[in-house]
This record gives sequence, C-alpha cells and structure tokens, in this order.
Amino acid sequence: MAIMTKDAAIELFGDLWTKMVQGEFGKKLKENEITIKYEIHDPELTMYVDHTGCCFDDEAKPKVAVVLMKMSLDTAHKFWLKDLNVPKALALRQIKAKGPIGKVLQLLPLLKPGQAMYPDYCKKFNVPTN
Repeated sequence: MAIMTKDAAIELFGDLWTKMVQGEFGKKLKENEITIKYEIHDPELTMYVDHTGCCFDDEAKPKVAVVLMKMSLDTAHKFWLKDLNVPKALALRQIKAKGPIGKVLQLLPLLKPGQAMYPDYCKKFNVPTN
C-alpha cells in the first residue's frame, strides 16, 4: 500500500515543485538545461518538471526529459524525507535513472531545499512521515 493516494501525490508534489521552481531550483534547471520526468508506480503517476513548473500524467507522459527517474511512490517519499541511501537505491534498482550522469549528479544538490520543505508539505497534506 502506497504512503499516499495518487491525488494526494499530485497535490503535494504540484505544490512543492511550484514553490521550488519559483526559486533557485528553477534558475538552475534553466541554466543547466535540465528537465526531469518521474515515472512513479504504486500508484501509477507521471510527473514532468522544468524551469517553468510541473505537469502530471496525460500532459507529462508525451514530454521528453533530459533526466528520467523511475521509482515507487514510497521510494520517492523516502528520498524526499532523506530516509533513502540514493547510491544503494540505484544499485538495488529501487531507483532507475536515465540520462547524462553529469546532469543527474547536478540535480541531486538542487533538490536539498525541497527535501527541507517536504516534511511541512506532508503535514499540510496529511501524509505520514514515519
């Protein structure tokens, strides 16, 4: 059973990505020409993020991103809570990443402000953090 419903994930991540792209994260995505597509399973959900914002499912699926990340929603939740060893998750194929490795590595530090905000978003959307 996933930590949250698809609708809750769309609301939470829509809010979080919007906040992030309005700040330094959005500027860095544009400067480095990074776009990201997340293919989430359990439940099925596609998210696309670029420097202008995010979109989901039917709008996101046809988009081609520089970086593609595939994982379960529970794995994504653990990542955002900083409860995930990313190299181990990649080695165990809990996270599958595609794209230029340099862009993937550039992306990780850019996500830290979002990880700092994520627990507050979980509270806002009634998503458990433990």
